[in-house]
Amino acid sequence: MLRVLPMLTRTSCCTASTESSLLTQASSTRPTCHCLGVTAEEIREEIAAQDLTSVRQVTKACGAGGGCTACHRHIKRFLAEAAAERAATESLVPAFGFA
Repeated sequence: MLRVLPMLTRTSCCTASTESSLLTQASSTRPTCHCLGVTAEEIREEIAAQDLTSVRQVTKACGAGGGCTACHRHIKRFLAEAAAERAATESLVPAFGFA
């Protein structure tokens, strides 16, 4: 016998900005590395603090990526974001190091 489930509908209290902020809050507290329970925030902090450039370095610094490797794609994205931020910051430094 086929059961029909009721459709979920969006209520008026949930706007796109509310939903995105809820997703951001959930993703900041939910582990990126489920094996070791390391969050995206912790990974990003280690990358910034130690100028990490590889998944292996991140694993040594905070443990993320040392289990099943499913989070490696996220760690690579965080590394790419950090590298882009560093490149943007370095391009703002005047020539010859004068500020």
